[in-house]
Amino acid sequence: MKGIKVVYNEDTKFILEILEKIPIKFMSETHNTSFHKNKKKAYEIMERYGTRNFPLLVFEDENLEEYGAIWSESKPDWEKEIIKKLSNEF
Repeated sequence: MKGIKVVYNEDTKFILEILEKIPIKFMSETHNTSFHKNKKKAYEIMERYGTRNFPLLVFEDENLEEYGAIWSESKPDWEKEIIKKLSNEF
């Protein structure tokens, strides 16, 4: 089962609503940087992808290896891009 790590803040909570609408079942890990205890882990993930933009979605395969990410800098069509990344087979 593929997974998604979600890094967001209070201004980008909309991403959680979008993820709930997607008809594909997946496991997710979320990090809200508005809470101090989540900041360290969230910023480590963001640093790996060279971004400070919220939200950041990191996609993992069945072996929990990261294979892609999308973030707000590119202003994606969130639902379309999430489904596209989840359907990729590696």
